[in-house]
Amino acid sequence: MRIALINPPSLFAYGKINTGHNCSFPLGLGYLASYVRQFGHQVALFDPEASRSSFDRMWKQIDAFSPDLVGFTSVTPNFTVAGHLVDEAKRRLRCYVIMGGPHVTALPTTSLQVAPGLDAVIRGEGEIPLKVIAEQFDRHGKVDFHKVPGATFYQDGAFQKTPRPRPIEDLDLIPFPARDLVDLSWYRLHAHFQRGKKSATILFSRGCPSKCTFCANVVTGRRVRTASPRYFVDELEMLVNDHGIRHFHIVDDCFTADMEKVEQICDLIIAKKLPVTWFCFGRVDTLLDEQIVRKMKRAGCVYILLGVESGNQRILDIMKKGTRLDMIEECCAVLRRVGIHYFNSFIIGNEGDTAETVGETIDFAKRLRSVMAGFSILIPFPGTAIFGRYYREMDRPDTDWSSFCSVGDDVPYEPHHTELSKGDILYLTARAYKTYYFSIGQLMRILGFVKNPGIFLSYIRGAYGLGRQVLSWKRKTS
Repeated sequence: MRIALINPPSLFAYGKINTGHNCSFPLGLGYLASYVRQFGHQVALFDPEASRSSFDRMWKQIDAFSPDLVGFTSVTPNFTVAGHLVDEAKRRLRCYVIMGGPHVTALPTTSLQVAPGLDAVIRGEGEIPLKVIAEQFDRHGKVDFHKVPGATFYQDGAFQKTPRPRPIEDLDLIPFPARDLVDLSWYRLHAHFQRGKKSATILFSRGCPSKCTFCANVVTGRRVRTASPRYFVDELEMLVNDHGIRHFHIVDDCFTADMEKVEQICDLIIAKKLPVTWFCFGRVDTLLDEQIVRKMKRAGCVYILLGVESGNQRILDIMKKGTRLDMIEECCAVLRRVGIHYFNSFIIGNEGDTAETVGETIDFAKRLRSVMAGFSILIPFPGTAIFGRYYREMDRPDTDWSSFCSVGDDVPYEPHHTELSKGDILYLTARAYKTYYFSIGQLMRILGFVKNPGIFLSYIRGAYGLGRQVLSWKRKTS
C-alpha cells in the first residue's frame, strides 16, 4: 500500500506570541511510517509548516506520490485546519482518508461529522490499525473498517465502532522513527530547549501514571510502557553519529516515571561517553533521590520541566496531582544542589481556583527559584476529566476549537469549573508573569542560564512578545 502521512499546521494557534520558527519532527507519524515500512508498504511524510511549503505545492507532491491512503494526525487546536485538509484530500485524491490523534480519539463521532471526507478515525495508538488497513488493501484492494481495531466510521446510516487494539507492550518492536522521510534541517526547537546546539526530539516511553484532571491522556493511556534502555541509547547514538545531534528533548509525558530504567539509561550514556545533553519532563515525587539525580547530570541532563501546577495543596488535591507542596520544594532544592536547571509549569484557572489560591501559586512560584516558569490558562481539552465533568455540551460539530490553546490571548470558553471569570483568569495570568519575571533575582537566574548569544536574543524576543501579551490581557480586562 502507498501511504501519505500529513502533519497539519499547528503553530498558527500560538502565532501571536511565537517568536520564531519553532517546531519538531512529528514522532507519532514517524513511528507509524517505520512500523508499516518493515512490512513492505511505501510511505511518504508531508509536513508543510516545517518545510514552509504552500498547500498547493504539497498537493502536487502528494499527487505525484499517488497514495492509496492519506493519514492525518491532529490535536485540538489544529483540528479545524486538519478537517479542511481532509476534505481537500478526498476531493483531489479520491483515496482512503483517515485521521488519528488525541482530538479524534476523544471525540470520534463529532470529528466524522465535521470532516465528512474521513473514511474513519482511529482511536488510540495507530501502528496496529494502520498495519491492518494496509494488509487488507494489499489482499483485497479495499478496506473493511469493521475489521480495523480502534476504528470509528459512518456506515448504513449509523456510526460504527470497533474495540481499540491492545497497546504494543514492547516498544523495541517499533523501528526508530522514519526521520529519513524528511529534511531534518526543517526542525528547530525553541532556543531555551536546544541550548544553542543542534537538537532533536526523542521518545522513551508511552503513557503516564498520573491521573491529573486537566490532562487528555487518551491515546497512550495511564500505564507506562517503555523501550529498553539499550534501544533508547542506541537511537541517541545513531542520531549523534549520523546527524551530528548533540542535544535532545525527551518528550515523554513523564520520563522519570521509572527511575530504575532512567538510571540504566544514564549508565549506558556514561559508559559509551556519548557527547550529549538533554532536557526532559519529570514529576517531583520521582526526583528526590539526590544520588540518581547526580547521575542524570553526569549523563548530560541539563534541564528538567516540572509540572507543579499550583501553590495551594487543596487545588493540587482537587486536580488529583498526587504531589505535596513540601515535596515540590524538596525536589527543587535537590536540583539546585546538583546543578540541573528546572522550569516550573503552573496552571491558572484550575477547578476550585480563586484569586487567593492563584496568589498563593504566584508566591510559591517565586519561592521555588526556577530559571523559568510558565503560567498557562487552563484549557478543558476533550478527553480530560474537566471536559467530561463541565463541558460536554461543547462536543458538537459547530464548536470552534482553533483557540483552544493554553498560551493564547483569550479564554476560549465560559468557565463553569471555577468562580473566576474570563477576565479574572486573564488578569491573574498577566499578574503572574509580571510578578515572576520583573524582579532582579529572576533576571540574574536567567542571565546565569543564558550562555549563548542566540539564546540571549531569543529571550529578548520572547520578553518583547510576552510584554505585548500582557498588554493585550490588560486591555481585555480593563
